[in-house]
Amino acid sequence: MARSKNYKNLKYLLLLLVGFFLGITTIWPGVISNKGRNCFLKIIRDGSDGSVSLKTIASISPNYLIKIGNAKNKYLKILFIGDHCFR
Repeated sequence: MARSKNYKNLKYLLLLLVGFFLGITTIWPGVISNKGRNCFLKIIRDGSDGSVSLKTIASISPNYLIKIGNAKNKYLKILFIGDHCFR
């Protein structure tokens, strides 16, 4: 009885993870490319100390700079950076 319950829970977890990854790759198709991941990690690493270099700022389009600057919390800023790099 316990074995079938564990199998059922594992099946639901696998289904959830597959759905999550399919959703992420649908929203951000560039997440599977090295160029997109490198862009995202470069911006996060450069801005982690609180100051961002001019080279990094120049690599981001002005539209996304305005959105990132107006974001109310860090979560939204990361989402906007992801939009810039992965789309």
